Amino acid sequence: MSEKVYVRKVETWTISAASEPVEVNVEALRKCEPPYEGNSDEELAQYLFDNVYMNYDWYENDINIEAYGGDEAYQLAMEEIYDMEEFFDSRNKGEESWIQVGVPNPEWTKHGGFEVKANGQFQNNW
Repeated sequence: MSEKVYVRKVETWTISAASEPVEVNVEALRKCEPPYEGNSDEELAQYLFDNVYMNYDWYENDINIEAYGGDEAYQLAMEEIYDMEEFFDSRNKGEESWIQVGVPNPEWTKHGGFEVKANGQFQNNW
């Protein structure tokens, strides 16, 4: 243990927000590049994430613009979605916190300038 030791409280929370829903034209996606070939919600979600979401090349592709529509393809890619509505904030449900023992160290930027030596938290004894 170093000569001086410090303790601090740490708290973490989750805030979730979502955009307005965008309707998906599955039949048009089947004519896009790459074509959507799935039949389930899970396959569609994975196709959209892998090929469309935030993908400039997909919504600027001439084949996709013709098959899906230029504005619609851009909207589906969700490139510039800034209007988000918050639907969950864990701070309203309670606190998730713990303590850390360590020393101030500006090089430990991931931990807010604190070199963590040990964590103290609730033990689940069930």
